[in-house]
Amino acid sequence: MATANCTACGRQIKDPISIKRGMGPICYARYMAELDKKEQEEEKQLELLPFDDDIICRRTLNGPQFNIPQRFVKHSPSGMEWGYGGSGPADFALNILALFVGLEKAEELYQEFKSRFVATLPFEGGVIKKTDIMNWLKEKGIKRGDDWLEDIRCHVQG
Repeated sequence: MATANCTACGRQIKDPISIKRGMGPICYARYMAELDKKEQEEEKQLELLPFDDDIICRRTLNGPQFNIPQRFVKHSPSGMEWGYGGSGPADFALNILALFVGLEKAEELYQEFKSRFVATLPFEGGVIKKTDIMNWLKEKGIKRGDDWLEDIRCHVQG
């Protein structure tokens, strides 16, 4: 009977199907679950691309409200904010840009975007115009058209 070692955990596998795929059934199930989770996250990102609206934030009796979700938490587990240069505004900037240019490009630009747009918003809230965001991105040499969206789709799916 042929045997091999699982490429994931190194244990001996004997089943012909497991030998063929290089993983035992437990490791293979974990691998497939992780793959499924990644695919769901990628689909979630594509659902929101491209974002075609102004960004709105305001303070209510229930706290800050936004017209975008906080999908990425990098600095502030307590949530997004605006009006100063801290961790909450950093996460707000990251989440805004991720909607316009995808997470990878957003991570390159969000601190500068925060300083320019998010930290300068008044305490009570306000609007960051889509046209202002698009012009700022254009100044940075970042275009956003069908080819940009296709690049994002290829990156997320590939």
